[in-house]
Amino acid sequence: MRLIGILGLIGLGVAGPAMGKAAPAAMPAPLRGIWMEDSGEGRQQCKAYLAEMRRPGGDAGSKLVGAEVITARGQHSYAEYGEGNFYTPQRVVALRKGKWRINARVGIDGPPEDGAAGTAVLTLTLAGGKLDYKLNSMGGQPVDSWDEHRYFRCAPVPAGFYAG
Repeated sequence: MRLIGILGLIGLGVAGPAMGKAAPAAMPAPLRGIWMEDSGEGRQQCKAYLAEMRRPGGDAGSKLVGAEVITARGQHSYAEYGEGNFYTPQRVVALRKGKWRINARVGIDGPPEDGAAGTAVLTLTLAGGKLDYKLNSMGGQPVDSWDEHRYFRCAPVPAGFYAG
């Protein structure tokens, strides 16, 4: 046990990423949560989601379509049946207080798999309790048709939400 601790201190830890492979970055803590569109419709959606969460056997997942779900491990642009884009951060750069550029691997309708994932660059800005989300590029190509979207935090992500 002492040997493992020493190896970990000098960077030769037994557990963790393979040599030469960087561990994925974590999404900044202030960004984590379930974010709904900052509109009357988004506020109604949040109320419906929270009501389903309280209802035994409720189907809260069906109330997340259009939401951004952000955990330490990534961001999920939620679509029907839990599909949508999954962004796993590879590099997170703080541009200023409350603003980050995220280079991510992208999985379509599921988490990115080794070798099969695309890439994206996102800018996330948190100010006044609102999240502005801009998709800058996908697969190295600029995204011209993407407008910046504004969200409010509806709820924390439930424990075990992406476990399985």
